[in-house]
Amino acid sequence: MKARAALLAVCAVVSGCGLRLTDYHSYHGDGAFTVQPAASWICQDGYTVDLGTIDLTSVGEVTRHIDGLPPIEATIGLAVDTRDEANDANADPHRSTALVEVTLRDGSGHIVLSRRERLSDWITSFASGNPGHAYLYQQGGQAEFPVAPGAVRVERFPVGADDSWGTYFTPRRGARYTLHFTVEGPDPEAGGLDVRLKIRSVTGCL
Repeated sequence: MKARAALLAVCAVVSGCGLRLTDYHSYHGDGAFTVQPAASWICQDGYTVDLGTIDLTSVGEVTRHIDGLPPIEATIGLAVDTRDEANDANADPHRSTALVEVTLRDGSGHIVLSRRERLSDWITSFASGNPGHAYLYQQGGQAEFPVAPGAVRVERFPVGADDSWGTYFTPRRGARYTLHFTVEGPDPEAGGLDVRLKIRSVTGCL
């Protein structure tokens, strides 16, 4: 019991530590908000907001309104699945070269983050045990600074409003945002992909 109390005290001073989202009902924006419960009470729950389908084979844009996200670091990205049943379900999905632009603005219209680049330059994270599913997102720059023999401190750059970095950001509590996603340069080879725009915050532990 004393150990649990001590861990709770640590969580009280560590930002975001142990915030449980099981009963979180403050999200009122577009899309479907889904909680990913953490495996342990000491860990941070994650969440996903599914903002709908993106067609990478043609020029187009979507606008989504985000209202009431938990104040936990999240990424804006694309969930990609192989849709063509004729393809091997265990094969890696097509690496799209579509040129896209993603811009997030806060309730005052100020730009929180903005990226314009090809998806082939984004980071691909494959689902464990399911290589046919991938999540695409982007990081900013980072640098390592020695702090002790064999140890370094990693710093992100540049860091923008709401701690934005690449397609990462940390929503302000109760804040409203507008997300614009544009396909400027289509990828005709992406027709066999099921692509969905998502905001994702993963579970984590101390």
